[in-house]
Amino acid sequence: MKALALTLGLATSLVCTARVSTAQAPPAPDGAALYRQNCRSCHGARGKPSEQMRGVYPALVVLSDSAVQAKLTVDGIATLLTNGNGKEMKPFTDKLSKDEIHAVAEFVKTLKPAAGP
Repeated sequence: MKALALTLGLATSLVCTARVSTAQAPPAPDGAALYRQNCRSCHGARGKPSEQMRGVYPALVVLSDSAVQAKLTVDGIATLLTNGNGKEMKPFTDKLSKDEIHAVAEFVKTLKPAAGP
């Protein structure tokens, strides 16, 4: 009887351990979706602001410009998102988590100039 109780206790322990170890981590934030929600209105869908936005914010950065991309790092972009940039770009720390900010920064590094004339 003691052997049966010990076996059942061990089996229960293994099942509980298996349930804990198979729990999946939450999915990584979607940087493209977060960019669309938070950045597109100023910086444009592909990292190129509209002429109207450039008129409102003359210093607005063209994120898809190859020279700009060469200067940007994921950490640098994350810092800008975290701290803001001047009066026009407010910090995103009240809207996005650190992981979300990092995901947006990684997405920005994928932006390339639009093909064609």
